[in-house]
Amino acid sequence: MREGITRVTNVPTSLERSGDFSKSFRPDGTPVVICEPFTIGRDPAGNLICNEFPGGRIPEGRINSVGRAIAHLYPAPNLPVTGQNFVASPVLRDRDDRFDVRIDHSLHHASNLVFRYSFSDRGLYEPLSGPSFARVPGFGTNIPRRAQNFMLGENHVFSSALINEARFAFNRVAAGSFHENMGTSLNRKVGLPELSSNSRDFGLSFITITGFSPLGDEFNNPQHSVTNTFQVLDNVTHVRGSHLMKFGFDFRALQQNAFRDVQSRGFISFLDQASITGNALADLLLGFPLLTGGARLDNHQHLRTESWNFFVQDNYRVRRNLTVLLGLRYEYNSPPVDRFDRANLFDPATHSLVGVGKNGIPRSGYLPDRNNWGPRIGLAWSPGAGYRTVLHAGYGVYFDQSSLAPGEGLYFNPPYFDFNLYFLPALSDPFPASSPAPLPRSALGFQRDLRTAYVQHWNLKFQRQFGSHRLVELGYVGSRGTRILSARDINQPRPSVEIPNLRPDPRFDDITFLESRGGSTFHSLQLRVEQRFLSGMALLGSYTWAKSLDDSSTFFSSSGDPNFPQDSLNVAAEKGRSNFDLRQRLSVSYSYDLPVGRGRRLLANRGWVSSALGGWSAQEIITLQSGRPYTVALHPDIDRSNTGRSNLGFGFNDRPNRVARGEAADPTPEEWFDTSAFVFPEFGSFGNSGRNILEGPGFADVSFSITKDANLRESLRLQFRTEFFNTFNHPNFDLPDIFMGSPTFGRILSAQSPRRIQFGLKLLF
Repeated sequence: MREGITRVTNVPTSLERSGDFSKSFRPDGTPVVICEPFTIGRDPAGNLICNEFPGGRIPEGRINSVGRAIAHLYPAPNLPVTGQNFVASPVLRDRDDRFDVRIDHSLHHASNLVFRYSFSDRGLYEPLSGPSFARVPGFGTNIPRRAQNFMLGENHVFSSALINEARFAFNRVAAGSFHENMGTSLNRKVGLPELSSNSRDFGLSFITITGFSPLGDEFNNPQHSVTNTFQVLDNVTHVRGSHLMKFGFDFRALQQNAFRDVQSRGFISFLDQASITGNALADLLLGFPLLTGGARLDNHQHLRTESWNFFVQDNYRVRRNLTVLLGLRYEYNSPPVDRFDRANLFDPATHSLVGVGKNGIPRSGYLPDRNNWGPRIGLAWSPGAGYRTVLHAGYGVYFDQSSLAPGEGLYFNPPYFDFNLYFLPALSDPFPASSPAPLPRSALGFQRDLRTAYVQHWNLKFQRQFGSHRLVELGYVGSRGTRILSARDINQPRPSVEIPNLRPDPRFDDITFLESRGGSTFHSLQLRVEQRFLSGMALLGSYTWAKSLDDSSTFFSSSGDPNFPQDSLNVAAEKGRSNFDLRQRLSVSYSYDLPVGRGRRLLANRGWVSSALGGWSAQEIITLQSGRPYTVALHPDIDRSNTGRSNLGFGFNDRPNRVARGEAADPTPEEWFDTSAFVFPEFGSFGNSGRNILEGPGFADVSFSITKDANLRESLRLQFRTEFFNTFNHPNFDLPDIFMGSPTFGRILSAQSPRRIQFGLKLLF
């Protein structure tokens, strides 16, 4: 599949790239002022003063050769406007090949063997990464994924009341994410050094310049993992009187071998808010980065873990109209460990980095959780005669199965992952191996008694059948998540105007601490209306009115709403709408078989006419939903609280002060929310704006398909499909730029996929 995408951003003009800012203006319309480096101050009235470059021009002889080369990596503007002067329309490419093989063999009347093999291979090229990364072509991401699954099973019928199902399965998933310039010498081309000696890390450092699109390859890449899962499963079904009993076990052994070369090319930041010249681009041209950082790493991952699951369940038919389900499940997920114990962790007891498996530190960094009991209870009751009304109710406890997630944090500490920050380095040597005053290193640790996250889920549904083909269901569904994996900085200083604002342990920068402290709640009212096939038509409609709240929706994100709280000393302030909270969603779908041709009401036996006009059907899905919430944040490079950067250089997490509601009276892509409702907090303080307080654009889609079935002979059928996605080419906008301090603050810069037409041919035999 090939799909064009469009992104709008801001790039320097040819004059600006040459050091001439005489015709440049700020977003508020005032002229850009370029100061001699390190001359910015304030007069007695508090106004900014400096020694300005005459005419706003940097002399040719003062321009840094590396800065000039980096500036010329930007494409020329192609839109005749000031700001947002460049539009990119690259092509996303997606290839997906897959096949399945299944063989069933009956050994005898009581035993059946099942073999299945599935293979899929996908190659995705994203020419533009997420909103925090480069928005100009040349810095895309290649995402390959290959999955294979093998399963051998045996179903054995001992008697009409006793059946056993045994399975052995093996699953392998190889997945990667590689920057477009992997292995190239872009850094050397512009005069920057390579931070890593491994050629797979080569490319361009991630460069941020306030007011313009970032440059460089995504700093999380390259990364690649191969995950093997071995599974042995056995389930027994036993019928005894009114009881349908099931019990069994499921054992899984997981292996993950991977590398994640995060920050292996480093980052270089030029900022307006703490600028040396008053302008971030001028800082670049003069060769004065404010902050740089990068990692020297040798953190190949060899994670191993096991999962043991046992269950027993009884479906008890108390009466003809009442069935009760009782069940109990036990799960034990062994904490993931590195095969070679090549990992260090921060130990809060000694305030030092220690090797795992030594001095009382578990190999995984935390103790196993052996108390994961999940009860299940449910009932189905049909009051009255005719069994047309059914009441369903249920409650269950479900445990998180993503057992590898905490283990991936084992690998982000020195010496295997040595991440350093540098303040005001030389642009020609932004990552000095030995710095006279290096900033302290980051570290990562685990809560020693880290617990398995779990969700309590409950529901109550009322179902009513009308006639033989229509069904209406109304229900309440709720859940509560507990012990969700979260992170905070246990070395965060309190906000202060003091410079430097020393951390509690000044030997370290941030200390990311993973713990099971997160919580969530979900409540919803759900309505479903269904008409089964009647006169060639089936109809399904569903409506959900919901509310989801939590204090951390996603782990280890860098998209402006990370799992790091704004203030690690006030985690309660993070409670708000979940990132995925969709308050309302309506979906209506239908399928209609044209009443023409063989087996239909019209032209059933008209030879070639029946063949040509028969076998047609149409399907349509209509989806309407409200927008996703989002958090207004300060630009990732702005630290108004003076509490420091988050782990791995992902940026600061400060939020602004909110002085009004923030919703725009008439939201448009040019200004989706009221940007004047947010102001910078005083230096040395956190903003009062909450998490996920505003809502993005809604989603509306109509997708339509037509299929034609042609019977070639009795057991052979050919099906042709034409599918229209987003049939009416309705623009569904993405979230706006949430970062205060960005020139596009409050603007929507991209939209989701336009109309797409797809053809398919399937042979059924």
